[in-house]
Amino acid sequence: MKKAISRIGLFAIAISALVFNPARADAQLRPMMIPLTTTLVISKPAPGQIYGDKQTVTMGVAGKTYKFVLKDAYVDDPTGKVHWPDVWQLVRQYKPNFNVTGLGEDTFENMQPGQTLTVRGMFTGNNQTLEVMSAEPGEGRFGPTQHY
Repeated sequence: MKKAISRIGLFAIAISALVFNPARADAQLRPMMIPLTTTLVISKPAPGQIYGDKQTVTMGVAGKTYKFVLKDAYVDDPTGKVHWPDVWQLVRQYKPNFNVTGLGEDTFENMQPGQTLTVRGMFTGNNQTLEVMSAEPGEGRFGPTQHY
């Protein structure tokens, strides 16, 4: 009888340690499946310029890969749980980093050297898809203010 109680007690302790563990890492276990609004400010180096030690990002569009300098990026997560470094850690090992779809997917092919573009889209983490919603020339809200 004493053996049975100790086995049951050990089993109960093991279950309670798994269920009531306050230090478990939910963020590492929970994939980002819900699309998040993501904004990227990218530029295509002008002739004679090199990428150097600047952070680069690659975009895959219809079987072609385009490489850009990443000037800035952010995620508009209303819960505040997902930030740009989380997205970058998820996609940085893939080539291309993002699979681009949507209305503005031809934007990357038409970029001119030296041009900066602000791309806003919906990012889905389970397949590294960025569905482009809008693309505007310049650095958008990140750019310097203009005085007329």
